[in-house]
Amino acid sequence: MPTFGLEEEVFVVEPEKPSLKSLYYLSKLLWRNPRRHYRLTASNFSRGPDVRQALMSGVEVATEVHDNPVSLVDDLKERRGELASVSEGLIAPIGHLINLSTPSNVCALQLHVGGVPDIEMVYNNLAYFLPILTLITINAPYAGGSYYGQSFRLAHGYSIGPLRADATDRFQDLIITKRLGTVELRAFDPCWDLERVRVLAGAVAAIAGLERPLAFDRGGYNDGRVALAERGFVPALRPLYNELSAIADVPEAMLIRTASDEVREFYEAHGTVETYSALDNGYRNGVFASGPVPENKAALLKSMAGLVGYYVPKFPYVTWKYLKEK
Repeated sequence: MPTFGLEEEVFVVEPEKPSLKSLYYLSKLLWRNPRRHYRLTASNFSRGPDVRQALMSGVEVATEVHDNPVSLVDDLKERRGELASVSEGLIAPIGHLINLSTPSNVCALQLHVGGVPDIEMVYNNLAYFLPILTLITINAPYAGGSYYGQSFRLAHGYSIGPLRADATDRFQDLIITKRLGTVELRAFDPCWDLERVRVLAGAVAAIAGLERPLAFDRGGYNDGRVALAERGFVPALRPLYNELSAIADVPEAMLIRTASDEVREFYEAHGTVETYSALDNGYRNGVFASGPVPENKAALLKSMAGLVGYYVPKFPYVTWKYLKEK
């Protein structure tokens, strides 16, 4: 039986950018349940020149390992509820923030598949369907307030990229992890809609359960990934969708009107902060509609408490993971 795990990164904006207060929220989670949240939460930071726009990046919550996609997404729903309960800012599940232009400041939805007898076959089969899978949650339409397409993160994010001959190289759309020995799907953007995540997880489980190898063409995938990031469900992808539909329930409507399209429409009508508010409401309550925007209060003490209460205790574990994954 394949096993599955999810890691979901989201921004906590106050109200337009992340701040070090995100570490304070993670510290509250950590000390509420150290056994769980020491392993299953993480913090991220911008790199290089992107730091000038925002130092803090997204925060991550992860599930336990599951043997079916239903309990997997139910677990994620609980983890979302925990983060929402400690966050004073707006939680924005999106691949790249609308108002920034920062390729290193991105968030992802990463899905792991393990426990399979032939990991190379599962890797190839997932790679074969990866363009359609990616479209289910694709969600990063803007950079610097200008419309890019379906996913600026997919095209320009630092932590993903074209597939290489060595599947264990870390920063690709799909890898075989060195530390866990799982297939990790890294191309996905986060989105507020748990139904999309359910569909994605179900499709991945169906593909992982195939007992025949598919004819994956790495060069063809790499040639088409930028067009996918810009234009989404192009006509050339229909035969691939039809193949996937034969083994998994993936509504075509999710590909025609993507999560990215939904964000674009809302942003054009309401602007940046209202869009982040709607993403927050979707994340917390399952309704994509704007609500109250919390007052942005200076909180140096909370930021410092987050550094001491979360970042410092986690640093040894983060360093160990980094060395294992190199």
